[in-house]
Amino acid sequence: MQILKKTYYALEFVLFYFVKLVQSNIYIAFDILTPNLKISPGIVKVPLNISSDFGLLAFSNLLSMTPGTLTVDISEDKKVIIVHVLYSKNREVVMFEIDQVQQKIKKIFN
Repeated sequence: MQILKKTYYALEFVLFYFVKLVQSNIYIAFDILTPNLKISPGIVKVPLNISSDFGLLAFSNLLSMTPGTLTVDISEDKKVIIVHVLYSKNREVVMFEIDQVQQKIKKIFN
């Protein structure tokens, strides 16, 4: 039964991540093609809820593969991840979207 749940969560994540990936690509492409760039780069510290090393690896790599975000560092105690974002004006939205990815990864790997 556990394998079925993990498989479901993995498939759900793949679909979710694909949609987020397409959205971010379109958003950045639109921003680049318009005359005025709307970027506001910044650094965000995100509290981590993932306990497994493989889950942290997957989370940090998937964040870095998404256009507009780059994982900078993970604290030694593995409680905070530092992420560079291109659009940091609304930090609550940025934190919410990053936490969505983290929660879905946590379901798969914890």
